[in-house]
Amino acid sequence: MTVVAVVLFSILDVVAAFTNLTVLCIILPRNYLRTVSNLFLVGLTSTQLLMTLLVIPFSIVTFSKQEWSFSDGFCKFEGYLTTFLSISSATFISVISVDRFFSLANPMSHAGNITGKHVIFASLFNWFHSAFWAAFPLFGLEGLNYKYFPAKNGCAFRWDLKGSYRIFYYFIAMESFILPSFTICLMYFKSFQTARKSARQIRPGNIQIQVLQNGEFTTVAQTNSYQSCKANCTLTVIIGSFLISRGPLTIFNIVNSFTGEGYFSSLTETTVSFLLLLGPLLDSLVYFFLNRKLRQELYLILRKCFKRKSEGDEEPKDIVDYLRSIADNVEKRHSSTDIETHDIE
Repeated sequence: MTVVAVVLFSILDVVAAFTNLTVLCIILPRNYLRTVSNLFLVGLTSTQLLMTLLVIPFSIVTFSKQEWSFSDGFCKFEGYLTTFLSISSATFISVISVDRFFSLANPMSHAGNITGKHVIFASLFNWFHSAFWAAFPLFGLEGLNYKYFPAKNGCAFRWDLKGSYRIFYYFIAMESFILPSFTICLMYFKSFQTARKSARQIRPGNIQIQVLQNGEFTTVAQTNSYQSCKANCTLTVIIGSFLISRGPLTIFNIVNSFTGEGYFSSLTETTVSFLLLLGPLLDSLVYFFLNRKLRQELYLILRKCFKRKSEGDEEPKDIVDYLRSIADNVEKRHSSTDIETHDIE
C-alpha cells in the first residue's frame, strides 16, 4: 500500500511540476499574454512550482521511509518553506479572485489603473508577509519550532502550545485558509452576479421578441442557460479545489490546538497533510484549463509541434523555389480544370 501511494504521489508531483512550468513557459515569453490577471497567475504558478520541487519530493521520501532522513536544519527549512508557500499561494488565489471581479465589474478603470508595476508590488508584499508569519517558529520560542512529526510524515510546528501562542495559530489559520476562503467565495459570487446582470442587458445578439397579452410586441434580454450553468461549474471547481486541498488540514490544526497532538490517528494526519500537497496540481489545472487564451495557445503550440507537413506544404528554400512552387500549383489547377471539362463533354 505504501509503495502504491509513493508511486501515485510521485506521478502527481511530476504532473503538477510540468503543468506549472508549462504555464510559465506560455505566459512569460509572449507580450500579449502578460496581462495583469495572467501576471498574478504567474506569481501563483511560481509559488506552486517551488512547492513541487522543494517540498513535495522530500515529503514523499519521508513517507516511503517513515522517518526523516535529513538533518535537523534542513527539517526547519522544509517546515518554514511549507508554511511560507502555503500562505503565499492562498493569498495569490484570493488576490486573483479580487482582480477578476474588478476587471469584470469595471473593465475600463481596471485596465487604466492596474499595471504590471502594481502586480509586482502586490507579489513582493505577499511574499514578504508570508515569509514574516512563517518565520516565528524558526526562533524556537519555548517549543514553537519546526521539527519532524511522524504522524504527519513531515516537518511542522506544534499546534497544542497554550497561552499567547494561540494568537499565532489563529493568524496562521486566518492567513492560509479562513480569509482567502471568505475572499474567493465573496468575490466569485459578486463576479457571478455581475456577469448575470451584464448578460441580461439589451445588446445585439441578445434580444428576444416577446408577444404581450394585448397583442403588442416588446423586446427583452435573452439569457443563456448554458453559460449560466458553465459559470456555476467553473466557480464550483475553483472554490471546491481550494477548500478540499487546504480546508481539512486547517480544521485539524485548530482541533489539535485545543485537544493536543495525537488526537487523530496517524493515517488521518498523513492523509490530511498530503491533501495540502495536491494544491499545486489542482490550482495549476484549474487556472490553466479554465483560461481560454492559455488553452488556445497550448493548442497552437502542440499543433505546430505535431503537425506533419506534406511535400506540397513544405516551405521553399529560396525565391526560385517559391516561384517554381507557384507555377506548379497553377499548372496543377489548369490540368484539373481540363480533366473536369473533358468529363462534362
